[in-house]
Amino acid sequence: MIPLETVLSRMGERIEDLIGKDHYRLLKTIDGNQLSNQKELIKITFNLHNKWDLLRRKETREIIIKSLERSEAEELASILGIGYENSPYKAIIQKNIRKNSPSEKQLFGFFVFTLPEKEKKEKTPTIETITPLHGLYEHQRDALYKVEKILSEEGEGRVMLHMPTGSGKTRTAMNLIARHLTRNPGSIVLWLAHSEELCEQAVEEFDKSWSHLGDRDISVRRFFGDHKWQEIEEGVIIAGLSKMWSKVKSAPTKLFFEAKNISLIVFDEAHQSTAETFQLPVKMILMKNINCKLLGLTATPGRTWKDISKDEKLSEFYNRKKVSLEVSGYSSPMDYLIKEGYLSKPIYTPIKYPGDLELTKSERQKIINSLDIPSNILEKLSENGVRNRVIIDQIKRLVHSGKHKRILVFGINVKHAKTINSFLNYLGYNSAVITGETDRNTRNQEINKFKQHGDEVRILCNYGVLTTGFDAPKTSAAVITRPTKSLVLYSQMIGRALRGKKVGGTIEAEICTVVDSDLRGFRNLNETFTNWNDVWD
Repeated sequence: MIPLETVLSRMGERIEDLIGKDHYRLLKTIDGNQLSNQKELIKITFNLHNKWDLLRRKETREIIIKSLERSEAEELASILGIGYENSPYKAIIQKNIRKNSPSEKQLFGFFVFTLPEKEKKEKTPTIETITPLHGLYEHQRDALYKVEKILSEEGEGRVMLHMPTGSGKTRTAMNLIARHLTRNPGSIVLWLAHSEELCEQAVEEFDKSWSHLGDRDISVRRFFGDHKWQEIEEGVIIAGLSKMWSKVKSAPTKLFFEAKNISLIVFDEAHQSTAETFQLPVKMILMKNINCKLLGLTATPGRTWKDISKDEKLSEFYNRKKVSLEVSGYSSPMDYLIKEGYLSKPIYTPIKYPGDLELTKSERQKIINSLDIPSNILEKLSENGVRNRVIIDQIKRLVHSGKHKRILVFGINVKHAKTINSFLNYLGYNSAVITGETDRNTRNQEINKFKQHGDEVRILCNYGVLTTGFDAPKTSAAVITRPTKSLVLYSQMIGRALRGKKVGGTIEAEICTVVDSDLRGFRNLNETFTNWNDVWD
């Protein structure tokens, strides 16, 4: 047996094949002096790739096996039970080693490491009893009263609540739900959201609201993640959209039968509610129970910034009824929310880099025709060494300014988020990364660390995880490296850093966005709030 670190220490410049040629070239531009320091090269190799991933990928496993001495290769062949005539190397390389198989455990053991044990997930109860302080600000109450008035009007029953990211739309909606349940005993409210994070956030917010406003013990039921469907007589069902879709497919008549008890449906991030798969359970309930009300929640009451037909479809689904946050004396509620400290004052910083995308004519046309930036173009951007160097320099500037203790980085794709994190770690910064591939325990641990109070600077790189359902009020800087044509997505990303001083956040927030030539950008918060007004008027 031999530690993997020892094998890598013999490789010299050949370790470039493990680090990756693009990353190796970027490393040269950052700190060429360290290329002769084998220990540092090994460190960045393990930052970029887990030990088990290096041995699971056939091409990197072959490089490592070929770096063994003859006697070591013979020992490994013996451990794996591999026979050979001339070369143990060839025999080992040709062996098919399946993931999580006994042979893989033997392989890892030979290189003196094991897979980390998965932490046991703490099981949350499917049904909780919430025993009856959670008030609203004046602007939230005004919005709530307008929504209630529309829902109570005969022949209506549908409305969209439009409030900016960070202004408390979930809290306002849960307050409304608590009032609804006190007036409608024996009924059920169905809350729909697309992610587990949003669902769990909704459970926590209802707990706070009902504890203050409730008049009896009531149940809240989780139906997302690992939780299964269980019946309740009254209360709130917090359901993931994918789970509801599965339920409708497997037992459509059951939901149809239960619809009579559902008096209110709340659709979180309602700009997604026109998707057919998401609409189906809603339509089934409304068809069976004509008295059931529908409330949509969103910071962006549209689906695109240029396709009015999709936006009109969304408007029509809610009977063109929308309640937007309004404040007397202000042309935009954003100005009021920032002035009063509910939202941070955004400082917009463009990140520019030399050169351009070097796009072909067909690629430029593809961008024009697509709803968002095509993945092959995003891939090209993610591998641009000059662009990545500028991003890293910008993050370094944020750290050394002394103004920011919590910095969020939105990567272009999974690989890009990992790359930026790896180089930040290499440079000695306290950075972590989470993506859709990150297991739930690790993701929760890193998010909790980021949310912890303290003066230590923490950076959290992510892709596709923290745009919704994430609330870390002390976040004061967002670095947006991901170009997008989606005003919805851009609004969600900048919103993660805009919790104001009055709600436990910061006075100012720096929004740093990479500027790519030939790709459209967005201007400011007011644009994200007012963009779709003409579709609803």
